[in-house]
Amino acid sequence: MGLLLAGCLMALPAAAPAQPAQPWIVVDFARTQLSGGVYYLDAGIHYRMSPALTDALHNGVSLVFEVQVQVAQARGWLWDAQVATITQRYRIEYHALSRLYLLTHLNSGAQQSFFRFPSLLTTLGELENIPLLDAALLDDDASYTVRLRARLAVDALPLPLRARAYMSGEWSPVSDWYTWSLR
Repeated sequence: MGLLLAGCLMALPAAAPAQPAQPWIVVDFARTQLSGGVYYLDAGIHYRMSPALTDALHNGVSLVFEVQVQVAQARGWLWDAQVATITQRYRIEYHALSRLYLLTHLNSGAQQSFFRFPSLLTTLGELENIPLLDAALLDDDASYTVRLRARLAVDALPLPLRARAYMSGEWSPVSDWYTWSLR
């Protein structure tokens, strides 16, 4: 009985899905700049698509990615105070008839079409001059930190795929938080 249990336990790691050598989503850089009394966000995000998500996309499943940004005021003796939370949402679709990939910025409704999927992923990862926060809302003497991450919005997947997404990193890619000082 003990040998059978040991054999089963040894077989489990081989049956587990392989983790990617690199994360599926990586925030390469992020920075803010003050212009005209408003802080603007620039960021570079590298997206790699898992084979399962690529297959789902080519079979008619739309994928929604979110870029989450949080601004917090640092406080020495309490938890940091959340000043602002901004989410940028993007939908990726594949149209088989035209063989085009469509990228829709869900916050603004702006759309772009691409012949090549890597071009879409590159454009998805280039965030430029996104209004973040009005400087008048900030205390001049306080210090603020900003953190950003990108992830697949699992709740936007069709219901049958959500359970799989909650159980597998391949179906729910998320980057680590990237943190920097606002000023």
